[in-house]
Amino acid sequence: MRFVSVCSFVVGLLLSVPERGAAQQTLVAPVKPLETRAIVADGRHNAFASLVHWRGKYWLAFRKGTGHVARDGDLVVLHSHDTTTWARAKAWDVAGDDRDAQLLVTKERLFLYINSLDQGRFHVSVTFTDDGDRWSEPRPVYQPGFILWKPVVHAGRLYAGAHRPGAVTHRLSHLVTSRDGIAWERVSTIRAGQGESETSLSFGASGNVTAFLRSQVTVGGFILESMPPYQEWSQRPAGVHLSGQSVYTFDDVTYVISRLLRYTPPAAGGASRAQVAGRPLDQATMVYTYDQGRLHPYCLLGPLQGNHDSSYATAVREGDQMVIVYHRSGHEYGGEFRAKDSADLWLARVPLRQGKRAP
Repeated sequence: MRFVSVCSFVVGLLLSVPERGAAQQTLVAPVKPLETRAIVADGRHNAFASLVHWRGKYWLAFRKGTGHVARDGDLVVLHSHDTTTWARAKAWDVAGDDRDAQLLVTKERLFLYINSLDQGRFHVSVTFTDDGDRWSEPRPVYQPGFILWKPVVHAGRLYAGAHRPGAVTHRLSHLVTSRDGIAWERVSTIRAGQGESETSLSFGASGNVTAFLRSQVTVGGFILESMPPYQEWSQRPAGVHLSGQSVYTFDDVTYVISRLLRYTPPAAGGASRAQVAGRPLDQATMVYTYDQGRLHPYCLLGPLQGNHDSSYATAVREGDQMVIVYHRSGHEYGGEFRAKDSADLWLARVPLRQGKRAP
C-alpha cells in the first residue's frame, strides 16, 4: 500500500490547462492533500466510484473489470468504519458491463443506481437497503438508453442528470426527479444534440440549480443554470475540462471535482476534441471551488505526469476535511480504446476551505 502524508495550504503548484478562449493559463492550486493512499489495488480496473457515509459507516461502490472499456465490469460495494479496513458488503452482475455506481442516502434508505451497458445500450437499475445487510433485487428505472448521474436530494425530492450516450447529435441531458427513488420522470431537457455527457447538479438556497456538463465535442465543459420550475436553461463555457465530475457544498463553499487534462501543446477550452487528438496528454484529478460563476483550482490529486487516467472522484465530509476517493490507472495511458488495463482506487483527505457557516 502506497502512502504519502503532506502539509496543507502549500502555494505554488503551477499547471497549464485551457481556460475559456485562451491558449494557455497558469493556474495555482493553493492546497495539497493531507493524506493520499491506495485502498483498492489488485491488478484489476477498479474505477467509477461512489462514496457515502450512512449509519456510522463509509460505503463505497465501484466497478471492477479487466479494463476501462472492457465489457465485463461488475459492481462491488465495500463498507468501513474508519476508511482503513474495508469489508465487502455486496456485489452485482446485473447485465453486461455494470459501471458508474451512484449511491444516494435518504432518511430511511441507502440507494444504489447501477448503469449497465448491455448489447450496445445503457439502462439504469436501482437496488436499496434499509439496514445495510439485505438489499432489494435490482429493478429498472427511467428510460432505456440513459445513464443516471449523481442523484441529490433537494427540497424533499430527488434530482439527477440523466444523459443519453451515442452519436453527437443523438446525445442529450435531462433533468429528472423522483419522490421515492424508484419512479423517475423528466423535468426538462438541459441541453441536446451537442455532444452532451455526464451532468452534475448543485442546488442553491433560492432553489436555483447549476448543471456542470461534460462535452464530447470540446475540450472544455459547460455550466448551465435554471430557476424553478427548471424549464429554461442558460449556458456558458466552464473554462476547464469536465469529466467524471462531482459537486459538493460544505459550509457554503461549493467544490467541483473533475479530471484535469494537460495537452502538449496546451489546448483552449473551446478547442474541439478532434483538434487535439494525438497530442501528448497528462491527466490528474482536480478539486475546484466554484465562486461567482467560475471554477478556481483548489487541490490537485495525484501526479500530473505519466499520462495516467484519473478522475471519477466522490467525496464525503469528515469534520474539517473532505474524504475523496478517485481512481488512477496503474499504467501509462494507452489510448481511449485500450481493452485491458488496471486502475487503483485512491483515498485522499483534503482540508475544507473556511467558508461562511450556516447559522
